[in-house]
This record gives sequence, structure tokens and C-alpha cells, in this order.
Amino acid sequence: MRYGTFVLTPNRGWFHPKEAAFRDHDVTMVAIRNITLLADGTVVLLNELNGPTSSILDALAETEDDMIDYQLTDTDDGKLLRCHFHPTELVDSLLTLLEEFAVLPEYPLEFVEPAQSSLKLTLIAEEAALREMIDVIPEGVSVDLLRIGSYDPESKTLFSGLTERKREVVRKAVEKGYYEIPREVTCEEIAAELDCSAGTVAEHLQAIESQFVTEIVPAGYDTTARESIRPLGSS
Repeated sequence: MRYGTFVLTPNRGWFHPKEAAFRDHDVTMVAIRNITLLADGTVVLLNELNGPTSSILDALAETEDDMIDYQLTDTDDGKLLRCHFHPTELVDSLLTLLEEFAVLPEYPLEFVEPAQSSLKLTLIAEEAALREMIDVIPEGVSVDLLRIGSYDPESKTLFSGLTERKREVVRKAVEKGYYEIPREVTCEEIAAELDCSAGTVAEHLQAIESQFVTEIVPAGYDTTARESIRPLGSS
């Protein structure tokens, strides 16, 4: 089993018009958590976004003719948008190729250049299928092949499952001593290095820590056991 990591960039600047609408309303596209082409030809998408709720809703209103329904949810790290919509011909062609060549995407798919809708994705399949699929990518999409290698699911780490922005934040936090004892840097100092707000850094780190702890603690752990633990010497 092999994997290929690519960056796909639509030459017109978007795969679907809602991406341009998001940019017009200062909404940042972070990642695609899931995307499915349904039997009726419509698409269901789970999209991670950053931006005010009002701006996201305004952007969606501009492309409502293509929308069937959607739900927007707040998370510790931003917004999750589930939308059911009619795809463009380009989106339909790309998703159909995944089915034709029996290729599996590894989520999340990251928007590495949101201003151009450049999407980094890792696809799992036989190498021949990956290379054949690249050859028939629709016109209007630029393809940059980053790497092809042997796929080993055991090598997938918690770190690799983070979005690029989260990896950048936690790398800087470790590099600057945020997790040293005593702590050597504040969220404000990390934010200055990354040109963002201290609140954004704190939110990212809290989300990362929550994700890591959830993965580490065994699924069958009885959280009620905490109530029976008391300091030595207590009555």
C-alpha cells in the first residue's frame, strides 16, 4: 500500500464559489474534515473555518442557490461547517476520480494557501493508481506532488493528525520552552513570534492538549474514580 501527498490549486482560485465568498467576508478556510459524493450527485462536506459566525452566514447566503442545507457549530478551535450542496463540475470530477481509482483520502485535507484554495491532501492507494489518477486530473487544476511512499498506519502520530497551523503553534511553544518546568515563555510571547493574538495561541494549545489527553487516556477509563481519590491523611 502506498500514499501520495499532493497540493491541488484551482487555477480560477476556487473549487466552489463559496470559497471566494468566504474570502470576501474575511473567513479563513482551515481544513476539510470529510467530504462525500452521494449517489444523487450532491456532496456533503465538513469544513473547519475561522471567522465570525455572521461573516460565515453572509458568505453562505451569497451561494445559497447551490446549498441544500447546512449547520454551523462552534468549537474550541474555531467553527465546523457541515454543508450539503450541489458541486461544481470540477468538484464532481475530482471526487469521481477518487471512486474510479479506489483512492482513499486521509483527513484532514489542509488549505495551505487559503487565498488560492490550495489544498494539501494525502491519498492512499496502489502507486500505479495514484500516478494514473494524476495524469487525468481535470484541466484547471495545478498539481504539485510532494512525496510518494509506503503507507504505514502505525507511523501516524498525534502530531501528524493536527492541522498545519496547530503544528506551527505547538512547535513554537515547545521550541520556546512553554512546556518546561517552570514555564519559560508566555502565550503573548509565542503570539508575537507567530503574528497572531495571545488568545488564538491559548485556544490552539488548549485544543491540542485536550486532543492529546483524550487519545492517551484509555477508552475504558472510569472518570468517576477521581471522586474517590483523596490526599493522604484526609478523613
